[in-house]
Amino acid sequence: MRLGFYYHIPLNSSPDGLNVPSYLGVFLDALASEVEKLLLFMHEANDIEANHCDYLLKSSNIDYFTLGFKTPAWDRFLWPGKALRKIRAKVSECDVLLVRAPSPLAPAFFKKFKKETKLAYLIVGDYAEVAQNLNQPWWRKLPISILSKYNDRQLTAVVRQSKTLVNSQKLFDKYNTVAVDLHLVRTTTLSEGDFYFREDTCQNDEINILYTGRISFAKGLRELVEAFAIINRKRDNVILNFVGWDYDLSKPVEKYLKSLANNLGIAEKVIFHGFKSVGPELNAMYRMADIYVIPSYHEGFPRTIWEAMANGLPVIATKVGSIPNFVKEGALLIGPHQSMEIVKGINRIIDDSLFRKSLIKEGYQLANENTLKMRIKEIKNVLTKSI
Repeated sequence: MRLGFYYHIPLNSSPDGLNVPSYLGVFLDALASEVEKLLLFMHEANDIEANHCDYLLKSSNIDYFTLGFKTPAWDRFLWPGKALRKIRAKVSECDVLLVRAPSPLAPAFFKKFKKETKLAYLIVGDYAEVAQNLNQPWWRKLPISILSKYNDRQLTAVVRQSKTLVNSQKLFDKYNTVAVDLHLVRTTTLSEGDFYFREDTCQNDEINILYTGRISFAKGLRELVEAFAIINRKRDNVILNFVGWDYDLSKPVEKYLKSLANNLGIAEKVIFHGFKSVGPELNAMYRMADIYVIPSYHEGFPRTIWEAMANGLPVIATKVGSIPNFVKEGALLIGPHQSMEIVKGINRIIDDSLFRKSLIKEGYQLANENTLKMRIKEIKNVLTKSI
């Protein structure tokens, strides 16, 4: 199978080869191992975006065709043809073109290329839900909401006519009544080297709480810092660790969180470690930690939960997206936007060793059932039926 793949995250093409963010790189190399040829249709990274392209693709059967630099989202929403015309000549070389959505360009792929090749969609989030949960002034939220709902309607129309894969039960339920060919799959980056079982954590004098992922308000990080300040009043041996990057260059969230921590008197207990590559570097952060917390406002299903579970961590996560469906008894679930629920959850895990051990055991088993090798074969089997 000659498989095309579109993803809105930019790629850095260098003399050494093709570089992408590590979480995407391990997925693409695994996908390439299951097909004759993998054709990537992606944007070229600018100088800032290139800093996050830390993974050199290893597979020799990957070709790359650029859509140019990524323009603002509204531009891609309204004039998708400007980018897509760059790849028209190559799309017909694909047996199947897999389009990752949502993205401003995703619906336009079907309109532009449905006569050129067979298309399938991998939907991992919901723009309409994201728009509802934006923590923005009304004058910024309104145009974003209008464009997001417009894109969502377009994507729903595509689902009525193409093979669709979704990574959450919530998305499956959303599209189940309209989809012509719908499949529920799970996305992960876990390989054998990512597993590290521990029977227990919170055994050392210092207790490390960890968050990994994008440094964004939508991840509930303001509430996490506020919750940590309350915990720190009674527990002076707890450290809060952030691992990840801040995409918002106009108003860096990391600087805001540092200022908030300073105002709350906990600056020396809140540590930002920056970006860490998927694999040994990121695993080292999981393995020094005692509790993993991801208090997002909205999600599809974050791969970081599988990573934390695979490294023997008890997990606290919000009841959003497909998290409740996938983790079941393997994590402590709380409501979004709730600092006090984070406080109660962390205190419970620290104080209740039996509960803590049960979360670790259940989570580790769940991670073992969701390796990259398993999920790539699952995706391939679904796509092969398109040919």
